[in-house]
Amino acid sequence: MVDDAALRNATRDYARRIADTYDLGHALYSVTDHSLQILGCDGAGVSVADPEGRLRFITATEQSVVRIEEEQAVAQEGPCFEAYESGQVVVTGDLEQEQRWERYRSTALDAGFRAVAGVPMLVGDVRIGAMNLYRQQPHEWSEEELEVAQLLGDMASGYISNHRTLQASQRLAEQLQEALDSRVIVEQAKGVLAVQHDSSVADAFQLLRSYARSNGRRLHEVAREVVEHRLQL
Repeated sequence: MVDDAALRNATRDYARRIADTYDLGHALYSVTDHSLQILGCDGAGVSVADPEGRLRFITATEQSVVRIEEEQAVAQEGPCFEAYESGQVVVTGDLEQEQRWERYRSTALDAGFRAVAGVPMLVGDVRIGAMNLYRQQPHEWSEEELEVAQLLGDMASGYISNHRTLQASQRLAEQLQEALDSRVIVEQAKGVLAVQHDSSVADAFQLLRSYARSNGRRLHEVAREVVEHRLQL
């Protein structure tokens, strides 16, 4: 059963958060927390693939789920792992009757969970992780529940994708600013050298560049030392 009011609240939270800067860990936790209210689950966790493609546990709603998710990451087996590998939702209505994932199944049952849904996290066709939803009692997952579960997985994917884009944009802005700063300091150094040597700006730049090359140094570093009168050419 899906709680529509809780779903609307989660959607509003996502729309508000995604448009601003946010802490990624807290954002992912909010998705797992919303899933408990929307779907009536008893626990949820998120794992994200590392650069080698191995799932790494990121966040969970409670300590019992943390233990299961960490075990799944070590064993690289379970519904979360299969959802990540296949790009499809993977469910089990009762782990007591399940024949798959022996190591994972034992850990989940010991923690008191019986039903699990593994939801893939995708950005386009790129697999980036998966989310697990847990119930303490056997449960036949309805089509509506799984559709909403995938929506929650998409929210988690959106947080990760947007965060990476923001970081890349910030790095680009920083690099552009560094390039601008370097150009300014080089222009200043050319002026200083032109005055010191009563030469043209072109000749001053050649002197600056020749020194940097022959000493294996960056041009803007040499220029800064010239401007700050720490280097005499």
